[in-house]
Amino acid sequence: MNFLDPEEENNVYVNDVSVEYCQSADCTEDNDEVQTLVVSSRNNGTGRFINLKTENWSISDLDELETVINDFRARAGIKDK
Repeated sequence: MNFLDPEEENNVYVNDVSVEYCQSADCTEDNDEVQTLVVSSRNNGTGRFINLKTENWSISDLDELETVINDFRARAGIKDK
């Protein structure tokens, strides 16, 4: 998907993108509560910034977080600079 420039007149563009990722509780928790990680982005006119929000999201190595970020970037249409 290509996002059009919000500065151009009469263009349609995506302003906000938010994805909630969910995973099972890890072995260190006392309950079976699902862990959630919300990754969002908003076009503020100068670029898109990625925001992370969670109360508890566990990973065993950084590759797992990189996979989530890369998935979000693809869904949000965020290109490499």
